[in-house]
Amino acid sequence: MRQIAPAVHVAEAPQRFMGLEVGTRMTVLALEGGLLVHSPIELDPETIAHLGEPRWVLAPNLLHHLYVGPWADAGMEAWAPSGLPEKRSDLSFAGVLDKPGSHPFGDEIELLPTRSFSLTHELVLLHKPSKTLLVSDLVYNFSASAPWTTRAAMRCLCGYPGCSTSLLERFGMNHEIAREELSIIANWDFDRIIMAHGEVLEVGGKQALRKAFKWLEPL
Repeated sequence: MRQIAPAVHVAEAPQRFMGLEVGTRMTVLALEGGLLVHSPIELDPETIAHLGEPRWVLAPNLLHHLYVGPWADAGMEAWAPSGLPEKRSDLSFAGVLDKPGSHPFGDEIELLPTRSFSLTHELVLLHKPSKTLLVSDLVYNFSASAPWTTRAAMRCLCGYPGCSTSLLERFGMNHEIAREELSIIANWDFDRIIMAHGEVLEVGGKQALRKAFKWLEPL
């Protein structure tokens, strides 16, 4: 675990997707009500015990759910986006987060369930105290340190270099709904973006997000 900001820690792990090494990242937020684990990775839940009381584990979209089970088995409440309980009937979820602003995590968190991309149904979070936006597959931020095969493939998909979307979002998203959702997110107060794939963007996050979605203009 490494600390990104007060009450914000991350852990990274290798992860392959369609043959490409894209890596993955888990974020742990120390909230007033306990620890929130966002996009869990294959890691012993005891690893985070020193940070506080483990309370919630969040599968943030329909793709980032592989390692929810062990965290739920350790006693944490598991929360899901719309459609995931049907996909993962082997897991017991405390609930589905499908209404804007409705969540159990307290006032430190803003949450938007997105409907624009049926492949993911991503839950986008804002950690207000640290002005940090948490996303999974909404944007990527691959750098020159990524494997050359990953860089080449993502360049072909318009997802490299830097904070970017890919052709999957451009052609798979409902543009009208996405424009509404991105307008809401872009008006949140954040500077940092923690994404699941690529480098953490420490500053300039709002401008980078707008640039990544310039094909949706006007936001």
